Amino acid sequence: MFRTRHGLDPLFVMGQAFGDENPDLFGLDGAIEFPPHKVVSNCNLINDEITLFDNDFSGQVYDYAEVVDKVLAQPRTPFPLIRTAAPSWDNDARRQGKGLVLHGSTPELYERWLSGLIEQAQSRTFFGEPVVCINAWNEWAEGAYLEPDQHFGSAYLNATARACTGAGKNRSRSGILLIGHDAFPAGAQRLLLETGRTLKHCFGTEIQFLLLDGGALLDEYRNVAPTEIVTVASKTTTARLEYLRRQGFQSAILNSAASSALAPHLAEADIGFLFLIHELPGLLRSRNLHTPMEKACTLARHVIAPAQSVAKRLDLETLNNLKILPQGLYTEAPFSLQARLTIRREMGLGTADRIIIGAGYADLRKGFDLFLQLWRKMQGAAHCVWLGDIDPSLKNNLHVELTSALSSGTFHMPGRVENVPAWLAVADVFALTSREDPYPSVVLEALVAGLPCVAFEETGGIPELLQQIDSETDHRNSIVPFADIPAMANAAHKLATWSSERSNRERQKAARAAAQRFSFRHYAQELLSLALPAIPKISVVIPSHNYAHYMNRRLSSIFAQMVPVFEIIVLDDASDDNSLGIARQTAKDWDREITCIENTVPSGSLFKQWHKAVRIARGDWIWIAEADDFCEPEFLERILDGIKNKPAVVMAFTDSRAVDEDGAPIFPSYRAYYSESAGLLMENDSYFTGESFLRGCLSERNLVLNVSSALFRKKHLLTAIKGCQTDLKTLRVAGDWRIYLELLTQKNVEVIYLAQPLNVHRRHGNSVTHTLNRRNHIDEIAYMHRLLASRLALPETHISRQKHYCAMLEQQFGLAPHNASEKALPLS
Repeated sequence: MFRTRHGLDPLFVMGQAFGDENPDLFGLDGAIEFPPHKVVSNCNLINDEITLFDNDFSGQVYDYAEVVDKVLAQPRTPFPLIRTAAPSWDNDARRQGKGLVLHGSTPELYERWLSGLIEQAQSRTFFGEPVVCINAWNEWAEGAYLEPDQHFGSAYLNATARACTGAGKNRSRSGILLIGHDAFPAGAQRLLLETGRTLKHCFGTEIQFLLLDGGALLDEYRNVAPTEIVTVASKTTTARLEYLRRQGFQSAILNSAASSALAPHLAEADIGFLFLIHELPGLLRSRNLHTPMEKACTLARHVIAPAQSVAKRLDLETLNNLKILPQGLYTEAPFSLQARLTIRREMGLGTADRIIIGAGYADLRKGFDLFLQLWRKMQGAAHCVWLGDIDPSLKNNLHVELTSALSSGTFHMPGRVENVPAWLAVADVFALTSREDPYPSVVLEALVAGLPCVAFEETGGIPELLQQIDSETDHRNSIVPFADIPAMANAAHKLATWSSERSNRERQKAARAAAQRFSFRHYAQELLSLALPAIPKISVVIPSHNYAHYMNRRLSSIFAQMVPVFEIIVLDDASDDNSLGIARQTAKDWDREITCIENTVPSGSLFKQWHKAVRIARGDWIWIAEADDFCEPEFLERILDGIKNKPAVVMAFTDSRAVDEDGAPIFPSYRAYYSESAGLLMENDSYFTGESFLRGCLSERNLVLNVSSALFRKKHLLTAIKGCQTDLKTLRVAGDWRIYLELLTQKNVEVIYLAQPLNVHRRHGNSVTHTLNRRNHIDEIAYMHRLLASRLALPETHISRQKHYCAMLEQQFGLAPHNASEKALPLS
């Protein structure tokens, strides 16, 4: 009918459903998948592993992750097939208690499904065309939709875009899983949350949270990074971890012994992990955590305790993989005189009244009953303030005593407060009455507020910290025998007297010193180095002068790198075009940390800026990423792969492609230019000694055409720049060439070259090369030729090639031939 009436020869396609899958049996041309039909046929039901709120539910629940694994593993069919992905599925709304559910869908899992089908479709075409379908756009009643919703927003649409464009293929291999036991608003959970936030903001680390349970902080976790709740006992947990490892999450931080049950699954998935322990024996006993903690210790890459005393209490001192790493402070708690005066006035207290403060969830472990005894022992000599909610059972048991204390006017319980630093500013002493507390952050907050602290001995890591501070500074703290309330009252009284007699300036000085000591950025960076030991500290420095037009693209390409970077510094040379404003806004848009350093007067020399960059950089490697260039996301990752296990390498660089000032392509690669001088030496990835690279690739012309393409070992680069300061005062274009000569003539150094053009070199009229007088340009090249010939004892064949190159440039620039002896720059 189609042929005779319409002249068409259509394809007849059947949907694979209700057990019918082969179109050949029906004389049809091909088939199309219609998930969840067929795709769940070999999957396990997980009804018994989830909590059902409808006791009459008799439907089928499958794990979405298992479905994706099984779907992508299916062999090729003997007939043409259009494959189909489903973002999710739950048709219980239409089948009331008898529906079919694909449980646990996430945008990441859906992207993996769709990406896999798209990749397969390239070789499994449907009548010559790669075709993939999605079920569905807006089947809301069946839970199968791509349209944005309040929970995921546009995440599924974004995942579709990444799968279709291939943007998700270049995934970082440096991702870190951050694993916690739940999202309850307590110390260990907040520490994990802020660790994730800092790793992303300061270093650009790709992270994902895995939690064993939910809690009030769950939305905050999700605001920082993708967050999943996993079940230790689930059959699919190890498979999920294996998938995450394939996605680039090859390391993890297991936060607290309460999460230690997941350690065997991490080991089975071949994910190396750090194990952070925040508990002490009493809590481990009460929650039966000792056995899983011991197992986790044997499997971990490193076991991390906040203090030696904590490790000793846990019998971990003999572990070869033990690391002592005191945690940093993730909240800002500066001393505020205004807050001190305001809250005291609201309490009806004067400046001479002394205040002892404690904080935390008021239970027996935190020693709230001991704090109450401390108040009684003070006999009205000081006001006692406790911040935080109280355990209901303890409140009931202490009802009579607590009522008496609160009615006295010298015992105060404002409850859980948001402005903890302000309340700490009010106080004169912090009292840690905990019976067992590994390393409570609130003590660090108190120290950063300039407070002296008193604590019981042998209760955790804080007494050890206070002793260290007392031995290193003139700050005062006190450690008293365990549960000795008279001793604590006496110590608190003395500390309060000393504290109240200090000037505000002295307290602020102590507060600043403590803030520096408890840098959370430093703590997170130490964790990062332990979790990803193959990633060195990389300082990225962006020299800029009036490059506002290019700054967003430059920074964005750095923020998009697939490995963490230690620091990003924008070094502005007195720009007057709002370059720094754009830099700061770009960093804000990406939620990334940058440091801006501004010259008020132009330096007059690009190489002065290089020298300044190397001096201020704190990393082991430095990337001088010029503000008008940009790069591919895998630039740093590929270079780090190249230098891995090569300690003699001091310089690694990639080929570049060239674009004009508007970003339009000029050259796809510089390899053709390289071959004019170096032949085939730079046709493929190469590995040189310093001298062989100078002779083969830098003796005639500088083939490192753009410093943005290179990563340098900082200490060697600094030595090189210091060694040629005299020349750098006069060289405007060849200064980089001069620095490379000094760098690569150091003893036993090597160079790595990658032939893939991962750097993008912008060529425009405002660059130094294009603004220099052409004769001066050639004179600088001739100077470098003579210096190279002298330093390397070049043979006559090399010198002849140097002369030919200068003559070629003179012809190219339309300059008259120049006698090399006339006005030649003297060798330094």
